[in-house]
Amino acid sequence: MKYIFLFVFAMFFINVSNVAAQHSEKKAVQTATQKVTLTVSGMTCQKGCADGIDKKLKSTKGIVRSKTLLSTGESNITYNPAEISVDDIVAIIKDRGYTAAVKEE
Repeated sequence: MKYIFLFVFAMFFINVSNVAAQHSEKKAVQTATQKVTLTVSGMTCQKGCADGIDKKLKSTKGIVRSKTLLSTGESNITYNPAEISVDDIVAIIKDRGYTAAVKEE
């Protein structure tokens, strides 16, 4: 019985350690990200155009989050600048046939 208790305790400790390590890695990635808002023109629909941009961006290494809206003509993107630049993001959108530029605040 004593060994079963030690085994269960050890497994619990290992699991807690792994969860803590994963959490700190996730937090490090979150702090390394930046946000940019791009104005996008040339879109005519939400489903094919704006959602297509999001699908392409989300499948790109370095893009954490992307939300493009036809109604505002904007794309809000969270990205990791160590993996992709804003110029690269703009180029991806342009390759899809739209114009894109960093929104002036």
